[in-house]
Amino acid sequence: MTVSEQFLSITALIISGVIGAACIDLVRTLSHYAPPKSLRRKGYIIFELSTWILLGIGTFLLLMIARDGEWHFVDFLSQLLGFCLYQLFFQRFFRFVGRLVDTLVIRPIWFIFHLIASLFRQIIRLFFTIFRIITYPFRFVAKKVKKLTLKK
Repeated sequence: MTVSEQFLSITALIISGVIGAACIDLVRTLSHYAPPKSLRRKGYIIFELSTWILLGIGTFLLLMIARDGEWHFVDFLSQLLGFCLYQLFFQRFFRFVGRLVDTLVIRPIWFIFHLIASLFRQIIRLFFTIFRIITYPFRFVAKKVKKLTLKK
């Protein structure tokens, strides 16, 4: 393996460390800000454990691509350096980008979804109200007939 290939694989592992730290930070942030009785808060351990497992599988696949599956202690140190770089330099940037995406993308989509759902709900309520108004005379007569049959 040449020096340039080693440099590229170490750089890839540093970047994967940064991305891994960002994923773990995202999982912890999502579960921390969840309502106390929500599924995200209750299933936090499973959620984080599955994230760690997926990150491990991703790292293994990265090692398969970059180094044909060979693992060296330098790879662990590279990922650890990526985690440290994320904590020291990139955490504020990633969280800013996350808030930006939440504000500009997720909340408008969520608003449109709720708007469509409430519009659909109101249309269904309107149909039920119209149906009840149309069937009111029949229900009224049916109640009177039922009371007459019970009296006899």
